[in-house]
Amino acid sequence: MKKEIFDSFFNPYSKTVDDVASVSAFWRLSDEIITRIIQQDIAPYCTNESLVMDAGGGTGRWAVKLNKFLKGKMVVFDRSADMLAKAKENIKNGDASGTISIVEGDLTNIEYFKNESIDHIISIYSPLSFIYEQTRSAQELLRILKPGGRILIMSHGHFNAIASKINNYKAGSEELKNLLETRMVKWAHHVPELVTHSKESIEKLFSDVGFQIIKTYGVPVFVQPGNEDFDPSNEKKSGISEYLENSDNFTAILELEMKYNSLDTIANRGMNIFMLAEKK
Repeated sequence: MKKEIFDSFFNPYSKTVDDVASVSAFWRLSDEIITRIIQQDIAPYCTNESLVMDAGGGTGRWAVKLNKFLKGKMVVFDRSADMLAKAKENIKNGDASGTISIVEGDLTNIEYFKNESIDHIISIYSPLSFIYEQTRSAQELLRILKPGGRILIMSHGHFNAIASKINNYKAGSEELKNLLETRMVKWAHHVPELVTHSKESIEKLFSDVGFQIIKTYGVPVFVQPGNEDFDPSNEKKSGISEYLENSDNFTAILELEMKYNSLDTIANRGMNIFMLAEKK
């Protein structure tokens, strides 16, 4: 993706992205699903000496949050200077400067890090979808990961994108044909064209470069956001977010999501596809 297109999206996005969960219960639910997956699949494998990379970690919101239960240290790696400027603030405000560092760089050429220098990698809310050199990025992530290290990496879901384009956008036949053939989706005029993955395609991408696939989740698989949940100003509230404001509803749906979201027959329902793999 060209730098000017990348920066034109992330400059304004860096100013609002951290506030979305305070308005949208849908995003709070999605955050909680992701947190639980990391707690069960990454946290038990971390030690006090571990270095975990948040690949495409943006504003550092997740690193600050995960720093509370992941042992060792973390590094936020991102291409956007605007996002990392916000990350610097968040890390300072989260009193995490001693355990979280920041590195600016491109996931297709992670030259700052030596071979087998990272213990585990997480990548949340689909930085992979912004990368057009997919194989090169997967190779670089494999290169920097230590043997036995785990990666949890997310992409926009391909089949959910099709369903959303039909049901929410009433997309024309040419747009649907293009999405099917290229696996690229354009959500709005201000959003770059993004790569989508199915469970099968993301697993193939990473297994082809040498990762051993463990499992793949859909996040979320049952609850779907409303258009208001993508409001750039974070002022609108969707019907589904109002529904999830009820704590009983929130808890019941969270448990349903966690019970079924890694099943092979269910994962492809995910708005996002979240794959867990290991370097042998």
